[in-house]
Amino acid sequence: AYEEAHRLWTKTGDSLAAATLVPPLVAVKHLLGETLDTRADLLDQTLADLPAIPGADLVRAQLLGALAAAYMLDRRLDESIAYGERSRALSGADQPDVNTAATLGSVLVFAGEMDSGWGLLEDAVARSVAECQEAEAARGYRMIGSSASVLVEYDRAEHWLDRGIAYADAVELWNHRNYMAAHRGHVQWACGQWGAAQQTAEQALADGRGGVTTRITAGYVLGFLAMGRGDWAAAAALLGEALEEGECMAELQRLSPPLWGLAETALLRGDHDTAVALCDRGYAASDAVSDAAYLFPYLVTGTRARLARGDHDDAERWVRRTEAALRHRAIPGTLPGVDHARGLLHLAAGDTDAARASLRRAREAWDGRRRFWEGQWATLDLAACATRSRRHAEAAALAGDVRVSAARAGASTLVAAADRLLHPEQSEPAARPWHPLSAREYAVADLVAAGLTNRQIAAELVLSPRTVSAHVAHILAKLGASRRAEIAAWAARVDA
Repeated sequence: AYEEAHRLWTKTGDSLAAATLVPPLVAVKHLLGETLDTRADLLDQTLADLPAIPGADLVRAQLLGALAAAYMLDRRLDESIAYGERSRALSGADQPDVNTAATLGSVLVFAGEMDSGWGLLEDAVARSVAECQEAEAARGYRMIGSSASVLVEYDRAEHWLDRGIAYADAVELWNHRNYMAAHRGHVQWACGQWGAAQQTAEQALADGRGGVTTRITAGYVLGFLAMGRGDWAAAAALLGEALEEGECMAELQRLSPPLWGLAETALLRGDHDTAVALCDRGYAASDAVSDAAYLFPYLVTGTRARLARGDHDDAERWVRRTEAALRHRAIPGTLPGVDHARGLLHLAAGDTDAARASLRRAREAWDGRRRFWEGQWATLDLAACATRSRRHAEAAALAGDVRVSAARAGASTLVAAADRLLHPEQSEPAARPWHPLSAREYAVADLVAAGLTNRQIAAELVLSPRTVSAHVAHILAKLGASRRAEIAAWAARVDA
């Protein structure tokens, strides 16, 4: 429709009216998978052909804003900012076009300018809603919600995506609605709400009124879920398809998330060489545009894969260069990965004190941002660190907590990893430091040894006093003991 209208206006000789149709035409071409070069060429040519007549500057500002949006979508932030500022100079910086304001706001948050970026985005949404600019409002909701989804700002993402989905429903803008729903599924995956994420992503796809960007986003969300559930075939298929479509669009934000999912899947399957190679691809794609937002999950994945290959020096080099890229943008939600990766390096080097400090900071930061996947792995890394330090009760408690959370989410790969720490040799139970006790019983025994009463133990482990009494009775029976002092003596021998 836009192309036909553009052709008709051009035929009548009204080049200004024809030019006003090019920004929405380019937006549609993007949704249909047209490359950046093709879209930018059309906008550049329209700018070059624009006559010097009254009203041309406003149209020129809109075209420059569309160029800013085109480069934003490829995460070429500096070019996007340059075009956006030129657009604002023509239209008035105090009251820029709402589309340009939303574009600049999104670019700024990805560049690490969080306060000014979020402010521009919120203002663009408020203005477009107040002025009944339905398409602009839906786009604004889409941009602020999806940006928050990517930048580990999940409270903000939930707020704006929920409002945006409701708005797009009301004005029947289905492509925007389904894209936001796909990102809502991403937020649900990231926060450990995996059942809801599955339903949300599948519904976004099943509706049939979303574009390629909806297919890619919902596809990699479903791929992440399959990965976390240990369904390797489904993960490879879903992530591979999303990556293929993302590569066709040649946009970092489309191809990088499924590429990371494939790297993490390879790591979980023990294919460390493939994981390293895919992480290197992810780094190269981000490095080309000085990106940090899509790079951050590769930091921990690449560190684990290199350490698993026994190459500590390469792991250190990887952490140094990836950390530098993350700190260059300093996006708050990406930085917990730095402590996490450094904790893994310390643990591999045998420096358990430094590892514990780094991993604790990482876990607290991930948990504070509701990032379930990395937060649970950081907790398991702390458990491994505790085991190395012969703090077996602490290790058991940490791994047990992960097992409960992972089972609730349906994250079978995390459940299996927790079980490996809780039961290092399933076929040889005596190899467990706390045999013949269960991990939870050992945690209770260790606190008995520390002199705590049943009520104090209950408070420490968030159990009822009656449950603790039952645990103590089972411990006495398994150890063939009759007094708490004997439990303490046994625990001291295990911890020695």
